[in-house]
Amino acid sequence: MSGIRFYNFREGDRSEYLANYLLSGLGLVTPVPRQEDIGFDFYCQLADQEKGSLTFGYPFIVQVKSDGISTIQYGTEKIDEWKREHIDWIYRLELPLLFGIVNKKAMQIDIYNCSSIRFVFVEHPNPSIIEFKPRIPSVDSDIGKPAIEPIKGWTGTYKGDGNKYVVDLGNPLVIITNDDILHHPTLAHKKSILRNVVALEQQNILYKKLILPHFHWTLKIDTDKGFHTAWAYFTSTEKAVLQNHYRTLGPGLISLAINLRAGGQEDLVNQLIPLLKEIPLDLVPQGIKDKNPDFFA
Repeated sequence: MSGIRFYNFREGDRSEYLANYLLSGLGLVTPVPRQEDIGFDFYCQLADQEKGSLTFGYPFIVQVKSDGISTIQYGTEKIDEWKREHIDWIYRLELPLLFGIVNKKAMQIDIYNCSSIRFVFVEHPNPSIIEFKPRIPSVDSDIGKPAIEPIKGWTGTYKGDGNKYVVDLGNPLVIITNDDILHHPTLAHKKSILRNVVALEQQNILYKKLILPHFHWTLKIDTDKGFHTAWAYFTSTEKAVLQNHYRTLGPGLISLAINLRAGGQEDLVNQLIPLLKEIPLDLVPQGIKDKNPDFFA
């Protein structure tokens, strides 16, 4: 609309400007053009150093919001407006997703992680709404499973399972200010916290791609100091689940077996053979079958 800009939209723009500056103190920041925005605002990598020649790693993406928000929601209670794509993109992410809440008055960004969303990924593959809830103000307690809230008047499983999943983001991992950017020891410490959570989520993403029902999440967060993690394993007696485990772990088991055999450790090879026999044969290269027929006979 020519000549005007809605105030709320403009304030959101200003929050993104500030976020860009503060995040740039951590490393590389690439803003997502508005035309390409499908749910996150920045692609980032952390600088390995605070001065001199810089190298970068630990990529992640950030969704930015202005302070004053209480939740960040994907999906809608309006069933006629609901679209699966609003949920599916979160399931398809291959980079850690962080949330940044910008306080323009304090000139700071509070950065949150959402690792406990993985309970939803494993146990509830068809949600209607996912809502992320940062702890504002901070609360000193553990982060548990997402809460499940049935949506009133929801009909039709083709639009999700009719539930809202409220994901507790916990306290901020770190709070980044301009003073932090100028104080290298503080900046190095806060980047270390972010590296740890990015590494944790990279592992979780790998487990998800391998369809392994296992992950870690940030159980308790002490802002600017660190976090404690917890783990979850999920069990199933379904044959299809066990077959997927053999398919997923098969290449690793085969590699282990042929290396043990090369090292003359036949006693360990013999202990592996019952597991090797469960690996789907279409996964095994013909050369491996020919050279080690006892693995799969």
